[in-house]
Amino acid sequence: MKAVLFQDYTITMYLNQYWKDERLAFSNEEEILTLSGDFAEKIWVPDTFFANDKNRFADFLHDVTERNKLVRLNGDGAITYGMRFTTTLACMMDLHYYPLDSQNCTVEIESCKYTPPLTLA
Repeated sequence: MKAVLFQDYTITMYLNQYWKDERLAFSNEEEILTLSGDFAEKIWVPDTFFANDKNRFADFLHDVTERNKLVRLNGDGAITYGMRFTTTLACMMDLHYYPLDSQNCTVEIESCKYTPPLTLA
């Protein structure tokens, strides 16, 4: 019942983000390159973060032999950027009907530079 005491939950997830950067276009849009995760450090990537993250300063990406990042570049400059990680998120739990309760916990994804938050339930 640690989650009840700390009002949080731990989740392992894949987050995929898509955008287009025409500066990276190299041929027709049907050609796709799969690149190493290190390539993401050389290009612009969204500054997304989890607003309800309880461990904001830790590194949650899974390390295996290589970091769990995926970068795909389409010939027209469309980018798919995916990563796998584990994090602990805050969740205010209502336990009035325990043990027959159910909780609605969210993953709150935001950007430092863009204001409308994106909340996934």
